[in-house]
Amino acid sequence: MQGLASFDRWLTRRSPRTSSAARTGRPADLASDAQPAQASPLSFPTRPVAARQHLLSPQGQLQATLPRSATPAQILRAALGLQASDWCGVLADEGQGHGLQQAWRLALLRPAAASGLQWLSEPVWARPGQRPAALLQAAQRQAVQALWQQGWRLRDVELALELH
Repeated sequence: MQGLASFDRWLTRRSPRTSSAARTGRPADLASDAQPAQASPLSFPTRPVAARQHLLSPQGQLQATLPRSATPAQILRAALGLQASDWCGVLADEGQGHGLQQAWRLALLRPAAASGLQWLSEPVWARPGQRPAALLQAAQRQAVQALWQQGWRLRDVELALELH
């Protein structure tokens, strides 16, 4: 019985991948002749520093801190202060159309506010059947361009070494 218990312990300590230890019959932690890596007494734990940017309103007020690789959707959410109850998506602008081309615009509807429908982008021209995701991305890019024209801007965050 004792031999079976030690065999179970040996099985649970063994690494899941097949190694030379499995072939030689030794546990994986004893099969390696290499010494375990020791941490230097002067080493500090390092975290990757993610480049961040501040989104500033036209008045120069800080609205949000975004990653450097922020998508147009993230920029719009931060600039407009979108809530979970808000709807932001692409709608056809029925007042515009040229033959088979239809004008699509990014729209915002806030049920909490009685402001109604708000157009966020200039028309994006597309034919019926165009991929909705591509249409949405194009409309979001147009809306972000409109934000830049209104005076919104992104500014890089200064990186500082913080010691605790």
